[in-house]
Amino acid sequence: MGRSHVRTRRDADPAGYGFDLETVERPFDPRRLFAPPPDEAPIEVEIGSGKGSFLVAESELRPDTLFLGIERARRYWLYAADRVRRRERPNARIVRGDAREVLDALPEGSVSGLHMYFPDPWPKRRHAHRRLLIQPEFLTACERVLAAGASLRVVTDDPDYFDQIEDALAARPKLVRSRYEPPASANAGELAGSNFERKYRLEGRRIQAVAVLLADEDDALANEQA
Repeated sequence: MGRSHVRTRRDADPAGYGFDLETVERPFDPRRLFAPPPDEAPIEVEIGSGKGSFLVAESELRPDTLFLGIERARRYWLYAADRVRRRERPNARIVRGDAREVLDALPEGSVSGLHMYFPDPWPKRRHAHRRLLIQPEFLTACERVLAAGASLRVVTDDPDYFDQIEDALAARPKLVRSRYEPPASANAGELAGSNFERKYRLEGRRIQAVAVLLADEDDALANEQA
């Protein structure tokens, strides 16, 4: 279920597009990563950007939205940042760091959408604690950074993991089930439009997706009492 090996170019250069969470200015304002820093454009965050395919494709089709990728593995972060730089995407940046730590650093209510496409499900039982979406603390962090009405979208090919995600989301009254809409860069019939999805479909795997919206306080209370 892990990602394929990636060989980083020797001249890979993340300058201006890739940032390390440990070195960014605090308090962390993601708009400062873009030059000039826009005041009105919505910010969407991809958790686990891998090689940067989503960032590159989606930022081209939606130039009025800012895209911030999060990637923990240095080789993938470097590859993706260099790829975004070479494609000259002014509205895409990528931060190296643990997803939870980056979310905790983001301002409250600053994110218009969270994307998670084919996160590693860590299928072995001893690795279960690493599965992001079955951890209440992670969902609390998601709720904190999302603006009211903003979405969290997840796509996976692992049926057991999908069931766990559904159960975890169902236990959060602030997260209201919504119709899943694929990203603009997905082809017809695709849910995420990633290389993983195309590979897995050829292998005959079932691809499943879920989307939730962050409710405002009144809706969340009504959902909790229902």
